[in-house]
Amino acid sequence: MTGKTLVSAVRALALASLVTGLMTFAPNANAQTQADHPSRDVPVAAGPSGAASQKIADGLGDSRTAGIYLDRDRQRFVVTVTDSKAAEAVKDAGAVPELVTYDTAYLDSIKQKLDDTFRTPGTMWGVDVPANQVLIHADSTVSDADFTELSEFIAPYGDAAHIVRISGETTETTSPINGGDYIQNGTVACSYGFTVRSKANPEYKSILTAGHCTIEGGNDWFKSDGTYIGYTTGHYFSDGNDFGLIRAYNTSEVTYYGNVEAQNGEAQDITYSRDSSLGESVCASGFTSKYGCGTVEFKNQTITYSDGHQITGMDVTSICRAGGDSGGPLFAGDAALGILSGGNSSTCFSYYQPVNEALAWYGVEVV
Repeated sequence: MTGKTLVSAVRALALASLVTGLMTFAPNANAQTQADHPSRDVPVAAGPSGAASQKIADGLGDSRTAGIYLDRDRQRFVVTVTDSKAAEAVKDAGAVPELVTYDTAYLDSIKQKLDDTFRTPGTMWGVDVPANQVLIHADSTVSDADFTELSEFIAPYGDAAHIVRISGETTETTSPINGGDYIQNGTVACSYGFTVRSKANPEYKSILTAGHCTIEGGNDWFKSDGTYIGYTTGHYFSDGNDFGLIRAYNTSEVTYYGNVEAQNGEAQDITYSRDSSLGESVCASGFTSKYGCGTVEFKNQTITYSDGHQITGMDVTSICRAGGDSGGPLFAGDAALGILSGGNSSTCFSYYQPVNEALAWYGVEVV
């Protein structure tokens, strides 16, 4: 039997097993969502949690705040405000207020105009909450002419917008297949993200990874030793998103636990998902770069890769990632946070698709 025939047979068996109910799984009874455990949040020394601080900001409205962030020195969440009455309200709620000049509505309008006007390869932009401005990063591939055009575009906004030059190149983090413990489909090699299961049918397990991985090459996926692990059932690498789904095929050779690789190769159990908080400590895992930790530096950023693909709503961390790490997980303790889309190895910026958006799209949850 040829390899292609074997794969076809395996896929047919997987589909038959799904229909007849012969395939057995062991769902993790501890799999939870943030809604199930609202107390699970970024650890703080005092004051309201991240979720509670965000509710305070939401209550003020977009014209009286510019967002929240974690002050890492004090381990307190800061709620930015635009007037003294709002500052008093934040203080009365037990949070730390910070008076700023520009509100969320104004800064978001600048970002939206950039989104609508430019698709300049090698750029990243979004609201820098602590700096109270829209910040544009232009990497080494951005021409002087494009840099000048962006500079002139934001000039009328004064201190509300700023552009800086950074080193390196902004790219997706796929790589050629060259052996090792990763997932590959004959064209690209990427990293395993999170094991997920269907909310409607918990026995139906899949692998969540980057959409730019599943959109390329063949539909069938293998481990580095050639073991068949599943086939592509979905990919989304347009309109700002980057996530994909691989139907997991369970055999005696492969068991899909809800774990990610943590420090020293130890398994970290993932039991629920949530959104990240600006300034919090997070960790990541990937085939090439392995385990590493850093902080959430920016949120809701628009990234335009060197090949012209543009994604929006990304979390940006200070964790160095490299080719082959695409699709790898971002997490904090047992919480799933994101899926790696790309990065800039010179600056150690890594760009993550928030995981909750992907989970909601496919109607799945982490295991």
